[in-house]
Amino acid sequence: MLREKLGIPGHAKQVIVFGESSHWDPNWLLTSEGYFNYRVRHVLDKALEELTKEPRRIFSVECVFFLQMYWDRRPEMRGLMRDLINEGRLRLTGSGITTPDTLLPLSEAIIRDYLMGQEWLRANGMDQEPGLAYLPDDFGHSPGLPALLQSLGYDRAVVTRIDGSFFPGCDFRLPRHYPLGGSSAEVLSREHRTADFLWRSPDGSQVLCHWNPFTYCQGDMLTSFGVARWMGMTYGIPSRGSWSVARRINRQARKLSPLCKTPYLFCPIGSDFVSPIKNLVALLDRYNETSFAETGIFALNAALDDYLDLVGCHMNRLPVLDLDLNPYWMGFYAARPEIKQRCRGLTEDLLLVEKAMVAQDRCKDPVLFEELDHAWHTVAVSNHHDFITGTSPDRVWRREQRPWLVEAQARADRMIGALATDPAEDAVPGFSVSVPRWSFEDGKLLVQSSHYEIELDESLGGAITRWSCPEGPANLLSGLGNELISFYDSGGLWRMGHEYKGGAFQEKCRARDEKAAIHVAEEKGLLMAEVRSVLEGRIMTRRLWFNDASPWIRMSIQGFAGRRRTLTCRFPTALQSLVLSMDVPGGVVDRPSVKIYTPTFWPAMTFAHVRDVRTDAGMAVLMGGPASISGSPDGIIEWICLRNAPKERAFGFLPILACPAKGLDPDEHTLDYAVRMTTKGDWRENRIHVAYESIMGQRHSLPGKGPITVDHEDVVVSAVKPADRGDGVIVRLTSYSAEPCKVRLCWQNRPIRSAKLCDGRERDSAEVTLEDGCAIVPVFRAITSVRVVG
Repeated sequence: MLREKLGIPGHAKQVIVFGESSHWDPNWLLTSEGYFNYRVRHVLDKALEELTKEPRRIFSVECVFFLQMYWDRRPEMRGLMRDLINEGRLRLTGSGITTPDTLLPLSEAIIRDYLMGQEWLRANGMDQEPGLAYLPDDFGHSPGLPALLQSLGYDRAVVTRIDGSFFPGCDFRLPRHYPLGGSSAEVLSREHRTADFLWRSPDGSQVLCHWNPFTYCQGDMLTSFGVARWMGMTYGIPSRGSWSVARRINRQARKLSPLCKTPYLFCPIGSDFVSPIKNLVALLDRYNETSFAETGIFALNAALDDYLDLVGCHMNRLPVLDLDLNPYWMGFYAARPEIKQRCRGLTEDLLLVEKAMVAQDRCKDPVLFEELDHAWHTVAVSNHHDFITGTSPDRVWRREQRPWLVEAQARADRMIGALATDPAEDAVPGFSVSVPRWSFEDGKLLVQSSHYEIELDESLGGAITRWSCPEGPANLLSGLGNELISFYDSGGLWRMGHEYKGGAFQEKCRARDEKAAIHVAEEKGLLMAEVRSVLEGRIMTRRLWFNDASPWIRMSIQGFAGRRRTLTCRFPTALQSLVLSMDVPGGVVDRPSVKIYTPTFWPAMTFAHVRDVRTDAGMAVLMGGPASISGSPDGIIEWICLRNAPKERAFGFLPILACPAKGLDPDEHTLDYAVRMTTKGDWRENRIHVAYESIMGQRHSLPGKGPITVDHEDVVVSAVKPADRGDGVIVRLTSYSAEPCKVRLCWQNRPIRSAKLCDGRERDSAEVTLEDGCAIVPVFRAITSVRVVG
């Protein structure tokens, strides 16, 4: 019996589980070398010492990044480390290289993160295969995360920072103002009164989830009287006496009890880079000996997955919830756009390289394989919630993060060069292009195609004054479209100014305020309009490419954002009663126009579709990254194109303690996007989900880049890679189908000899039926992995 295995008395009324860890960011305020030498080496030394001293003790590690460094640099500790991991006493709460952000990376980047960490453990004789993903410090979470985790073979998740929740030092609002109205924290703490729930994603995937309602360092001061422990420092006075420790345990139990539907309470220990608490098991044993008979509360040191095992015995008590745990913070969606663009471009290039390796039978090429492994490792590290988010200070970004991405891109470029054996085959596959009719008189550009009629006006800053479609009204816009707006933003790398008390996010000026210059040219079968305008004394360049054969208009914005400025691109439309649909890691989600903040900006991966549920008309946007989009109830569709908000300030001068990093971004950036109007149907009916590659273009092309095909228009082959574990190649399918389906998967120019379903960590689960050399694959969820051998 589980309780007996954990040493829990049968008559215990409640069990409080103290799960101990230490939260390690690979490179946030310091570089990875700085963190390892200053804290990580010492913390791991102490953890191994405490685990050796107390045989019943459990210490958890969130991810593999620093374990790899410790393993490489402390070879004398490898045997002990391996034994403790295999015994489950040094417990992994996830197999990732990092604890990844789950809003900004592409889905495949997150999958590789967890795969590569698992493979490192396996290659070095450590057989733990976690079923839990612990994400204690992410600034919100993809609503498709349950689907993403299930595709990796995870059935549990633990989170801390969710929208509307309180975190010390984040705001000048007092804790009594939390949870914020209309938030996920309010739903959990007031409506359902639970920190444990079954979290369901849009495709129906489901994981058992725990929320740390009082931060991931709730129990850190178990042996101290004071404020906090952080980075090896204790801001308080040591207090390890029997009475004082018992008092703290009882206080934590009282805080947690109102949010527990089972007899089990979880109290996390593990702030940033903290050392293990000395003799933790002995302290808890002393509490049980002196206080258990009186309180009925049994205190236990165990891991998060032990706690969730206990909670899982009472699954019928827990609510099943479709939660979008956002927006927690919104500023990081667009902070440091170069990071987001480099990470996405690198991931897309590596996926292309892998498809070409499979197509050209070069999966075992040692040079390519080594380059690929190094580059994917950089992608995995860049997923981290203080890397791709852009929330590290300038010195870390310039000294370590950017050089890593540049080096990895050089590796990708070398692989692309090695695989592009025939220059004649290296042309990007074209699609139909033709120049639409156009005229340019008196500063007004009129473009007419079979899909739209659009007018731009120099006197109004080069904005779009009219956009009509053959089936729609005379003007689908209610104001000037593709207009640039400049806002004063008191926010910083994490947050926009209107997200906290004392902050400001205020419109300052618009591009319409000064006349623009429009230059028109026909190039490569398209019509290109270049709009040069001035915004707060800075030259901004917008480009539009018109193709008579397509309803999409490809666009870009190039320029600089001034200090404490956020620039948006705005399209006022006649749409009302909006539904915002967008792709996220793990699926596609519908979001409201406003949640907690006005305006509410949402992160998307590649597309967003805004639809008026009354008229069925809509507008679609493809985003080259970063994607941070809002849709107001009055039909204004807007996205952030440039942002230079260096550090959060309240009331003009007060810093936000929980947001210490500063980052200026005075560089010129370009945001690519494409827009089309739809007159009826949702995103699926309008094929928005498959438009990105053809409309936004491909960075590169390689011969034989599509070796695997499927016969379903709403199922996409998102990755084809050499297997890291086992034989053959791994095929990743992403489904946008409204219903479960079966697809016929074929390998170009060769029959498939065997096929098996597997997870993202490449662990096989079931045989797949073969028919005429093809695999008949059942697709029930957003992500499906198949191992095929040809």
